[in-house]
Amino acid sequence: MTIMHDPEGYRNGRTEGYQKGREEGFRKGLQAARDARSLPPAAPPLGEISLRWRELGCAERIGACMGSRIVLRDHEMACLKETINSAVWQLAIERDGRTEPLILKIFKAPITGSDLVELSMYRYATPLLGELMPEIYLVEMPSEGGEAWVFMEYVPQLKGQLIFTPDHFERIVPPLARLHALTHNERLAPYRQQFAEWLPIYTSEQGIADRKRVNEEMLVYLDQAMEQPALAERLKADEAMLRKVLAKGPDYFPELLGAGLSITHNDLQTPNIGCYDAAGAEWRIKLLDWEGARFAPCWFDLFNLIGVFFAYRRDWRKDEEVVSERISRLYASEMERHGILFKEDPVRLYKMAYVQRVLERSLHLQLQWGVHGTKPARLLENYVDKIRTWGRELGL
Repeated sequence: MTIMHDPEGYRNGRTEGYQKGREEGFRKGLQAARDARSLPPAAPPLGEISLRWRELGCAERIGACMGSRIVLRDHEMACLKETINSAVWQLAIERDGRTEPLILKIFKAPITGSDLVELSMYRYATPLLGELMPEIYLVEMPSEGGEAWVFMEYVPQLKGQLIFTPDHFERIVPPLARLHALTHNERLAPYRQQFAEWLPIYTSEQGIADRKRVNEEMLVYLDQAMEQPALAERLKADEAMLRKVLAKGPDYFPELLGAGLSITHNDLQTPNIGCYDAAGAEWRIKLLDWEGARFAPCWFDLFNLIGVFFAYRRDWRKDEEVVSERISRLYASEMERHGILFKEDPVRLYKMAYVQRVLERSLHLQLQWGVHGTKPARLLENYVDKIRTWGRELGL
């Protein structure tokens, strides 16, 4: 059988079919649009935080703390940081006709170590240190080994508000001295019971044992470093000096204990310092992230604030001696204003705190990172130089 082809008829039929298909598609699309307009838009599903917010009655409980009605904006939240142990979220609430941020920190189970310290600071320390901490609106503890949720005030970090320079230390030292003065030595005694079970104490048996362990580990790391050509080259001129100094450890300066212990923050970098308006004439400082808190020599926080800054900022290092002397004297003056007078020279106490903290922690980390290659040991020479020069000056 022969099939006759009709090219023109084929083209005409294809065109007609295409046109009918377009018209049918248009009619169906138009009807679907009309149907959709008659229905309310579907809301995105609520996430875990929104559901938990309702389950806990957070709007009512937090609103009562704020003194106004609040509403959670369910789909305007962001995770700022998450680790295996915790997560930090920035939420958004409507309050008095405006939108405000709110911080939620979730402590994941099991809550131990530094996470337990931070959580306990939020639970127990605010009656004493509330002026220096974000306002805590609600702490929801787990019933059995679950997560703890802490809702707190949002305070903008200094980081991002300004270009930080050593001149800004002068604005941070007064509230830091206030923290130390409030908790200095026996001033913490009336509150000791509520801190006793969870706050690490520098002079406790555990604290002393930890420093001895670190001291022994440093000698092992030093042996291992001298077996690696690159590290050995960096350390060979100071190896004998380091071994001599470490043999005197782990506690090098009794004067630091004599100057007194306070609750210290232990990580005073710009991301952990909050300020409502860094451009204003008056700074209202709040200290953030209290996981490193402990009852320790008060001068250690000066190392955390000044020493670590200059260690990382080579561009400012030429000013280190002048700035550290000025800020040390300012800190001592502020503490005296609160009724605490140091017997030792403030600059000398600062240098003691610097060398002690390097020998009990920072040098250990630099050697560990260098030996294992986990991180660049960029500050190794800087810290060794301080041990050599300031250690000699201080009689080590």
